[in-house]
This record gives sequence, C-alpha cells and structure tokens, in this order.
Amino acid sequence: MNRQKQSFDHCFEVFLADTPESKKIHYQLRYRVYCDEMGFDDTEQFPAQQEIDEWDKSAVHFLVRHKYTQQWLGGLRMVMPKGHVFPFQESSSSHQRLPNGRYKNSVEISRLCVIKEARRFAFRNSAVEVAEENRKISFLHDYRNINRDIMWGLYRAAAVYSVQQGIKHWYMLANSALAYSIKKQGLDIQQLGDASRQSARLLYYLNTKQVLENSLWFEGYRHDFRLYSDIATDVPVDMRGRQVKQIGVISYVSRI
Repeated sequence: MNRQKQSFDHCFEVFLADTPESKKIHYQLRYRVYCDEMGFDDTEQFPAQQEIDEWDKSAVHFLVRHKYTQQWLGGLRMVMPKGHVFPFQESSSSHQRLPNGRYKNSVEISRLCVIKEARRFAFRNSAVEVAEENRKISFLHDYRNINRDIMWGLYRAAAVYSVQQGIKHWYMLANSALAYSIKKQGLDIQQLGDASRQSARLLYYLNTKQVLENSLWFEGYRHDFRLYSDIATDVPVDMRGRQVKQIGVISYVSRI
C-alpha cells in the first residue's frame, strides 16, 4: 500500500455545525477526549456523555470528518463574548481586561479536541481497494502528527469564517507545547500577561488576518468548510459501476 502523505483536503473535510445534531457531535467528542481519554473533567458532571457548558449557546462550532470512514475526529469552538466577558476571564480573575472596543470583533478559541484514534489515521490511497472487514479505524496505520494536521484544518476553517464575519482578534488559553507548535508554524502568537503557578495554560492572542495569510494553507488546505446541513444534499452517483458520493462540486470519494 502506498503510504505517501496526501493533502488534508484529499482525506478530510471541515464542517460548520449549523444544526443541533451537529453541535451535539462536538459535545460528544469533547466528552470522549476531556473526560474519558484525558480525565480532565469528571464524567459524573455529564451524565448524557456530552461535555457542554453555558458558553456553547454563544459559540460557533467546527468539526472534522474523515472522508473514507465518515468518522468524526475532532472539533473546536469560537466563543462570542457576553457583554465584556470571555470564558477565560470568567475562569480566572488574573486575566487582564481587554479594551472595550476589542469585544465587538473578537472571539475566544477553545475546546479544541482530536480523538486518540485519529493518531492512527493514515492518508489512504483512494486507488487501493480495501477488504470490508478492514474498513475500520484499527486498519488505518499510523501517520505521525496526523492529529496536528487535523488541528490546522480546524484553525484554517475558523480563520476563514472569522474573516468572512469581520472577526479580527482571537484569544485562547494554551499550554506551552501548543503555543510552541503554533509559533513554529510561523503564526504570530503573542502571550498576554505573565505565567501563573495556578495554571498550566497561558492566554495568547492572534490576528485572524495574519493567521489566514500563513503559507501552510497553500499545502493542501485549500477547501473551505461546508455546512453540516449540506450533508443531506450529498448526491450518490455511479462511476463505472462503483458507488461514490459527491463532496462539494467536483470532488468525489468512495462510499463505504
């Protein structure tokens, strides 16, 4: 099998969660990652197995799906402020207040999650036929840093949406490892405030226009996000006796 890396767009697609059903997918992914896999949150707080809070009502959610298996792999949210308060300010009094004019066109990026199975995903060659019993997560062999590729896909979709909506400023809480990865990619991520002994995460700022201008997006992240509600309009077609479904306007993937 050909294990050569192909583009993000070839194997994954990003959706804007524009329905209650699609937002629920994000809540379930968050529960799986933050509660089951990483133990950050107490499972007893979420009996419905959905990690959700009061800020989700004022948030925009994005999801990533694997084209070949149709499995949802990760997501993030962009939270709008409530008046002059963001979640990061509500969670800690140590975070500085922003200039009043900044709240109008700013969001907080949070709840980024990628399920652990995504780390075992490889960029499968679509020309290779695979036995039915192997069309599962366990079949897909390891590809290093695939979870980071999914993260970039989510960030790119959020940046596209931000520019479309006139959102100029991103704020996020991140640990040093994530901040280093973002900075290493050439994004101008700026730390705000001093480090706190009480928290492993610091507050950072990014300019959305600068994010979207990064050269990474020219290496396989050219497709914009789709609406989750558009999934119902995916059209099955027959190509030389093989059932496929249409993704967008001109791209096709196998229906499996």
